[in-house]
Amino acid sequence: MLFSPSPLIATLSWIVALALGAKLVATIILLSVGKGMRDRPGWGAMLWWLTKITPVIAVPCAILIAWLQGLTGPLWLFVALMLFVLVAVPLKIRGRRTRIARQARHAPS
Repeated sequence: MLFSPSPLIATLSWIVALALGAKLVATIILLSVGKGMRDRPGWGAMLWWLTKITPVIAVPCAILIAWLQGLTGPLWLFVALMLFVLVAVPLKIRGRRTRIARQARHAPS
């Protein structure tokens, strides 16, 4: 994946770089606060969702870049990564919803 003279590949490369950069920053911020902050409405929840949405944006762009450049090795790697994302992200979302529901049941009234 190079920032190439092709406008389409350059744009896709920037999307990948910005999305993964946003994920990195959001992850670092979330790791510096407690889990309770991630589950409350507000900036913690927005950052948590950002860490889940960015791979769904970045990986298909990386797949398209590899396909356009004819790079079969990275293409298969990104396809495998996309399959992982398609399994892992819904599982993490389901886990978060379960955790929030459990906290709501055990919260003092």
